[in-house]
Parts: sequence; structure tokens; C-alpha cells
Amino acid sequence: MIPPSGYLRRIIMTLTLVAVPLMLGLLLTYDVIKVNWASTMEDQPAVENQQAPRRSAPAEAVRFDGPSLAKTGELPVNPVPADAVSLERGAELFARNCALCHGAGGLGDGSITQYWKPEMKKPANLTEARMKTMSDGSLYLTISQGFGTMPPLNENLNVRERWDVVNYVRSLSQ
Repeated sequence: MIPPSGYLRRIIMTLTLVAVPLMLGLLLTYDVIKVNWASTMEDQPAVENQQAPRRSAPAEAVRFDGPSLAKTGELPVNPVPADAVSLERGAELFARNCALCHGAGGLGDGSITQYWKPEMKKPANLTEARMKTMSDGSLYLTISQGFGTMPPLNENLNVRERWDVVNYVRSLSQ
């Protein structure tokens, strides 16, 4: 026997009035009531930072930031002329990335060094005479790969920006 149309309509309306708030409640409490779904990410070995097994890049991989050293072992040559534009860019990038440790004038007296432990090696004085003897390629590699406690800046600065910083550091020791 088929229920009357009014009776069916009441059942559908009642189910809708009950189901809609229930669904909204479940959606709003989704972050509170979490269901631990099985995933394969939980079933893999945990590897800490800088811990084996680290896979190196394939031999045929192409570097996107340019080679650190040429295949002959020669230092890179500065392709950026030390003009006013390069020095201005270099000064801005130096102030943003280097002055915290090396100081605004490059004397190795940055504002953060006062908080270092006494046994820590201080940043290089970029105005020393020995800086004049360093090649541009050597400075570029130091900026790119870091040295000692200095972090590598190859992820922060692109190739052109690193050469601009090299040109600016050269201007500090003149």
C-alpha cells in the first residue's frame, strides 16, 4: 500500500530537518574529532636532517644556479661589471643578507655578534687587506656555499645577485 502524498512529504521533511543539522555539525567538528586514517606515510622509516640515507642528485641532473666550480677546477670569473647599478644592488642585498653579521661597513661587527658565545669565530672583516688578494670567484663561492659558521646564500640570492654582492664587497676594501 502506498502512503498518501502528504505522509511521504512529512517523512522527507523530517529526515531533511534532522540530516542537515547533523551534517553541518559533523563538518564543523571535523577538526575536533579526527579519525586516524591509515596511511603509508606512517609506515616508513624516519630520517633526520643530514642523516643517511641521503640520495645525491643523478649524474645527468642539471644545476639551475650555475656550477660552483668549472670541470677544470678553475674559479668562476665575474661576468657582472662593477658599475653603479651593480654596486647599488649589492649594497641593498648586503644590508639585507650580510650586515647582520658583518656589520654595515663590513668590519665584522654586526649587531647579532654581541649575542654569540665568546669562543665562536667572529665574522670576517671585509675591509682587510687580505680581501683584496681574494679573487672574485673565491668570494662568489664563499657567498654561494658558505664558510665556517657563515650559511650558504645560494638559495637566498640568485647568481646575478651574488655577483652584485661580490662587487659591493670589493668596494668596501678599496
